[in-house]
Amino acid sequence: MDAVQCFSRSIKCAKLIALYKPNIDSDERKSILKKLICWLWFLLIHGLLWFFPAKIIAVLLIEEAESRIIPLFAVIICYLGFAYISSLSYFALTRNFSKFCEALNDHQRRYGTMIKMPFIQKVNKVIPYLIVFNAVFVSVGISSIILFWKEEMEQYMYPLTFKTLTSTALGLFTAGLYEFIVTSHAVILETIFTEISILFISEFTNMSKQVRDSINMFNKKENRNTGALENTIENLRQEFISLIECFESSNSLVRHFLFGCFAVFIPAFCFMLYGLTRRSLTTGESVYLLLLTGLILTFIVIFTVVGAILSVKAHEPLDELMKINVLSVTDKTSQSVILFVSRLTGPTIGFRVYELFTLDTNTILAVLGTLLTYAVVMVQFSDSDSKKTYTCPSNITLT
Repeated sequence: MDAVQCFSRSIKCAKLIALYKPNIDSDERKSILKKLICWLWFLLIHGLLWFFPAKIIAVLLIEEAESRIIPLFAVIICYLGFAYISSLSYFALTRNFSKFCEALNDHQRRYGTMIKMPFIQKVNKVIPYLIVFNAVFVSVGISSIILFWKEEMEQYMYPLTFKTLTSTALGLFTAGLYEFIVTSHAVILETIFTEISILFISEFTNMSKQVRDSINMFNKKENRNTGALENTIENLRQEFISLIECFESSNSLVRHFLFGCFAVFIPAFCFMLYGLTRRSLTTGESVYLLLLTGLILTFIVIFTVVGAILSVKAHEPLDELMKINVLSVTDKTSQSVILFVSRLTGPTIGFRVYELFTLDTNTILAVLGTLLTYAVVMVQFSDSDSKKTYTCPSNITLT
């Protein structure tokens, strides 16, 4: 089954919103004009994404209240993160998606169709509807917040205002369009991440089952056929290495998305919590930031949980291989087992975030520990500030 066809709907949607560069053959008619239009569309979409953080920075410079600088950093970080994710993912998908599909097709030619590939193809048919629904829902929600607390949020509409109907309509349209693009990009990248995860989790699970069944069958037989086990283990090892190579090629597609979400959420959450505890955020800003961080938190939860499951499934064959008595098998079988085990005990298999860390079970504890630590510190400081009282000593005589 062709991998390109399975992901075709997601890629088509990505092309429409400048998250993937369309393939234009130089021999096509009017190819130069088509390439020019594609670049102009890219500059328009991504220019809008980078314009919003620049506008918020301008608001920060214009505003005189120094106590609000830190909480406003939360909004700036979110907007910079969205632009960073979209722009770098555009180049990553354009450059590496075809290579990823070629690796999958090559693996399937040698070892057969992947178990979940037909399922991915079916699910991909509803992806456009999912993207539109989520993008419209978020953009309408954000526009409603801005309109409901327009006096508090008017500074974020700079240079537009709510004083005239035209300016209000243009401001809401721009904000809604921005949120629509950001959400569409995020949903497409999240969809690709989820589909890749489902694909490889099922393959790693099946690999563990084959290793377990072959070893159990070998151990149950009285007249053990070491030659058959030798061929089976070596074939499974080669298939596992091929599967790892396919998975490694997928890291380049989503690494910017993974890093961007983690790099945005933790500081944005900390700055937002600082603003809430210090009461330096308005009601509209609080609701707005809670919605933004809530959406990013949803992605973070999916990343950590799915990434941890994939990492666990990828290392499951190790427990089964350790049950083999290398003294009762041939030297070639023993060598295959050792090579298999050395790969499983080597670098952690999982989604890597810029080589900084790998999404596994430890990531969940690390993220929770960071957030809880900062939350406890902020609560303690907030309590200590609220308990401070300033009273005049009774024995002082004023003259």
